[in-house]
Amino acid sequence: MESKIDWNSLTLTVLAQYNVSAARLVFLGHSENVTFRIDTRDTENCESFLFRIHHPIAQFRDRIWQQHAVIESELAWLSALHQDTDLVVPYPVQNLNGTFVTSVAIDHTTETLNCTLLNWVDGSPLDTEPTPTQAWRVGELMARLHQHTSLWELPIGFTRPKYDWEQLYVSLMKLRSLLDTGTISVADFAVLETVVQQIGELMRALQKTHHSWGLIHADLNENNYIFHASEARPIDFSCCGFGYYLYDIASTLKHLTPGNRTSFLNGYQSVRQLPNDYQNILEAFFMGATVDNFAFLALQPNEHNYLSQDIPYVTEKFCSKYLKGEPFLFNS
Repeated sequence: MESKIDWNSLTLTVLAQYNVSAARLVFLGHSENVTFRIDTRDTENCESFLFRIHHPIAQFRDRIWQQHAVIESELAWLSALHQDTDLVVPYPVQNLNGTFVTSVAIDHTTETLNCTLLNWVDGSPLDTEPTPTQAWRVGELMARLHQHTSLWELPIGFTRPKYDWEQLYVSLMKLRSLLDTGTISVADFAVLETVVQQIGELMRALQKTHHSWGLIHADLNENNYIFHASEARPIDFSCCGFGYYLYDIASTLKHLTPGNRTSFLNGYQSVRQLPNDYQNILEAFFMGATVDNFAFLALQPNEHNYLSQDIPYVTEKFCSKYLKGEPFLFNS
């Protein structure tokens, strides 16, 4: 369907339902969403916005993420973060009907696409590994996100996917499909299956309290935080959902060196304290987040060559230590 849609034309059509006069559309990319930066015509007060068409490339993500109520809930959290904190986030813009999500019918089809407009967040991504100070700032940022959601009263009808045991098992089943193509070996799949079973036992034993479980960003890596001067700013909340706060931390630790993992946790604990047994849980969730990422990539055939190389590396370097109870997060 992508080849049949003029994304620029569709964007201009939807923008007519907002109080925004677009001077320039800059195409950013098409992965989970089709995204544009919108620059306004007002030269005295030039503003920029992020426009999203919630239509992923083929097989990129399950369809639940494009549902109206799910998108609306993401924007409700962003709006609350903007109102309740001094964090700089991509908060949503209402259309002329006073709603955050604008639906548009596709010509000559019965399909409707959901679109959203958010304020642009100024800042620059890192092109190198973060410094220890920057990793500390990102940890502080995540703690402030968790602090907000732990106290925020969810609106009626709020709905986002969960990062729990059931979801992790679904991820494992997506990896099973790679056995038929030889992308993953029977031996490596067996290792991952054992790892997931062990993580599942831990997840089912953990209590879900306001201090341990809530809304999480779930994808706060170097592509989804930027720096403005020395301030870390979060972007792209499209993967946010309910999960353990330690799972959110583990997802970010996957993208940091062992030294920076320590700096990140120090920044986090400057705002929120971690439980006494956090390291063992983090290592389990590190493996869980890795399996989830593998399953995400499994939906994209162009990533299968990468998976065929990375899965054996992970099973040998990390899974073996995890199953033996050997610490690896801060000394690998």
